Amino acid sequence: MRVALRVEVYSLRGLRDGIPRLMRLFSDYQVRASFFFPFGRDLGGLMPLRSWRARRHVGARAALYGTLLPAPALMHESVRLMRLAHQNGHDVGLFGGAPAVWQQRLANAPADWTAAELAKAWEAYEQVFDDDLPGALATPDWQTNPALIAAMTPQRFRYTSMTRGRMPYRPILQGARSDVIEIPTTLPTVDEMLQQPQVDAGNVHEFLYAESQHVRPAGHVFTLSAEREGGDRLPLMEKLLVMWRGQEGSVRALQDMFKDLNADTVPRHQVGWARTDGAARYQATQSIEVPA
Repeated sequence: MRVALRVEVYSLRGLRDGIPRLMRLFSDYQVRASFFFPFGRDLGGLMPLRSWRARRHVGARAALYGTLLPAPALMHESVRLMRLAHQNGHDVGLFGGAPAVWQQRLANAPADWTAAELAKAWEAYEQVFDDDLPGALATPDWQTNPALIAAMTPQRFRYTSMTRGRMPYRPILQGARSDVIEIPTTLPTVDEMLQQPQVDAGNVHEFLYAESQHVRPAGHVFTLSAEREGGDRLPLMEKLLVMWRGQEGSVRALQDMFKDLNADTVPRHQVGWARTDGAARYQATQSIEVPA
């Protein structure tokens, strides 16, 4: 059993508190993960219902960021922590600009907006690595659009992680194609599992472990957030690490999954849209295979 960890960061609190906690936990268990950092502003106040419900996890002030309070810039903390995560042996990449904005706008955003947002994120990434290595890109809430897919080139990106799915593939959406391999999230999130009958906070790790035993050609990808799994759910994350590493299992980064792939055999698939239980919007999802 092989599980790759895809760590998202949505807020200033996630950067300052959640990421350091997760890095310490991963160091204790000697596992690598993939951390994706935002380079815009914390605009949690633009999503008032979600922010209010999540105020214990992102901080009460975050419910007002971008409305009654100025939206704090995330770039400084992201640059600092990206360097630190890389120094500690983790895989790192971009999570776009302002997560709240990308989450709400990306699927239907025009090409010029997409290009400008990607350029700003890439400029921030170059502050950390210059031209040292191609980057990686994940997107909030598994959102994407044709312009973003078309902008993915192997010269700049090793892989992307913008969709839900079953196995790595090369995406095509509304005629836009990318030669950069997409590594989709294969496992449900903790929040999604908690929507299931008979699943609660006390046994959700057991149900997630059972889901991870379903065989996938390249292994599984689990998405966790710095705000939750790096916060009040840190003990749950530790339980999952113990279970996944047991019985000759392994926990790794998406980059490790990417290195194991034979690029010549990675298929091309359409990207469709699906909605999981409790999701606020449709999410980009791996669909049918198409001729290369």
